[in-house]
Amino acid sequence: MLVLGPLGFLAPWLLAALAALPVLWLILRAMPPTPRRVLFPGTRLLVGLRDAHPVARHTPWWLLLIRVLAIAALIFGFAGPVWKPAPHLAGQGPLLIVMDAGWAAAPDWAARQARALQALDLAGASGQPAALLVADGAAEGALPFQPAAELAARLRAVQPQPWETRYPGDLAQLLAQAPAGLSVLWLSDGLDHPGRAPLLAELTRRGAVTVVPPQGPRRSLQLVAGDQPMLRMRSIGEAAGALPQILAMGVDPQGAPRELARLKPLQTEPDPGVDTRLVPIDLPSELKNRITRLQIEGQESAGAVVLADDSVRRRKVALVGDASASEGQQLLSPMHYLRRALAPTTDLIEGGLGDVLQASPDVIVLADQIGLPEAAALQEWVEKGGLLIRFAGPRMAASEHLAEEPLLPVRLRAGGRDIGGALSWGDPRGIAAFPPEGPFAGLAVPPDAAIRAQLLAEPSPDLAGRTLAQLSDGTPLVTRAALGQGQLVLFHTTANAEWSNLAISGLFVEMLQRLVQTARAGAASVEAPASAQTFWTPVQVLDGFGRALDPADPVPVSAADFGKGPGPGRPAGLYRAGERMAALNAGGRMQSATWPGARVEARAQTPGTDLRGGLLALAVVLFALDALGSVWLARGRSPRAIA
Repeated sequence: MLVLGPLGFLAPWLLAALAALPVLWLILRAMPPTPRRVLFPGTRLLVGLRDAHPVARHTPWWLLLIRVLAIAALIFGFAGPVWKPAPHLAGQGPLLIVMDAGWAAAPDWAARQARALQALDLAGASGQPAALLVADGAAEGALPFQPAAELAARLRAVQPQPWETRYPGDLAQLLAQAPAGLSVLWLSDGLDHPGRAPLLAELTRRGAVTVVPPQGPRRSLQLVAGDQPMLRMRSIGEAAGALPQILAMGVDPQGAPRELARLKPLQTEPDPGVDTRLVPIDLPSELKNRITRLQIEGQESAGAVVLADDSVRRRKVALVGDASASEGQQLLSPMHYLRRALAPTTDLIEGGLGDVLQASPDVIVLADQIGLPEAAALQEWVEKGGLLIRFAGPRMAASEHLAEEPLLPVRLRAGGRDIGGALSWGDPRGIAAFPPEGPFAGLAVPPDAAIRAQLLAEPSPDLAGRTLAQLSDGTPLVTRAALGQGQLVLFHTTANAEWSNLAISGLFVEMLQRLVQTARAGAASVEAPASAQTFWTPVQVLDGFGRALDPADPVPVSAADFGKGPGPGRPAGLYRAGERMAALNAGGRMQSATWPGARVEARAQTPGTDLRGGLLALAVVLFALDALGSVWLARGRSPRAIA
């Protein structure tokens, strides 16, 4: 590469053609006159005569200048000029390009590709072989070194991935075919990743390493689970000034996707080297439940996107039961246990059935209620997509019309079953393990959980398919059935400690939360199930730029791999396991990378501006002007008939 001040040339030998410009000037200078046709009979007398001193016409200087400039633009263009080119890589050996290809490399991906392509052009001009290491977790075997021109097409096709940058583990095998004296160009995303330090040490031992830092800050977004979910935004290289806002994207009441709200980062958290801020999701439940994704404004990467699942949404739950218990009898009231279980994660409303139906809740919970006069209105609400959860109790067990009670998932026997009472023949029953395909999959059953009484279901062919949980003797504990677009769920025991100790266990809270989260969306907890037999199937995935895509080949992911976070074969996105939906988000912890033994380019340094396209376009314009000028001159000297 030839560098003349701020201008460099990738093919300087082509500049030798400039020496031919003076010769072209002399050749183009002479232009024979255009013959004129005169209709005159006496012209026959001039046949055979010749002018002893012919006078040649000359090309106008302005047309000659256009032609010379056009040819010069072609010569300069094919010579590969670059304005303020990047400095030479230290060393003159074979070129190895290392490209970080995780989500953090996405925001300035086009500039990274341009920088790498320029390095390949330099290696090709000097006849050096080159190799490309894309750190996306897919590199296996030894890196092949080949002519630099053959790597350009592969480099243009590489895209960032929706997981963090991943380096190969076996460095000896990776560099088995690497020649001695490498010149390494490392296009970094600015973050530290597992395996980066050993790879850097090995490359600095084999040659000179030049590191190109990212342009602009790196930001990630993470969901902080809890009773009040919030977001955590991390930034590295953030400039002083206003922080970007978080865009809450979703669907409006007409179903059109749009921006629903903007969230501002508020509280800061201590995190050395990283600007970390908490972003509360302080929105009305109606608005929060329509959110499909949250993303950092102006940051195009999968790590800056949080896909919303039911850990973000809060359901509106209505409790209908006997609220007349005195202050000293609260521990006897089913409503007390339901409030304690649902209040941290839902928006509760209480009242009569007619009143709560007007509030359009997502879930209605009936505690030992039977023979309600609003049964027709309640059925219509369920058929439109509502979730009705009912609990058994003494009132239902004593009802003479229990078999005809509507809005139950199964038919019940009157009287109930006393398992552990004084007049019973058996001991209290434990709860069997939950099936892996149901909404309670993965929940641990306490060994001391005991059911002393229950309402029994009438045997039927579809009873097993409607059973979500059962006792150790196989009798149903929780049953469910669909009604229109909604669901009917029945706990065959009470919501207090009268018939069992389930209501005073943590399992009771988890079971209710799982059921409530199935309302409307048919989804549940974002936590991976404990069952190793569970598999998650992608429903929607993200690319490295954070754009939502339909999975081309939805391969199920095991629960063990799902718990490891995004990676090759399990990109960031929404996954389904049975009735549960979970979001696998790419954003997380961040740490700045350090580069001992390597030369780091200045952040403000640019790889140079390629002038080839502009000069070739200028040559085309000049040739077009030359053609127009020639036509104009030809018209000015066109033959005229002389009568």
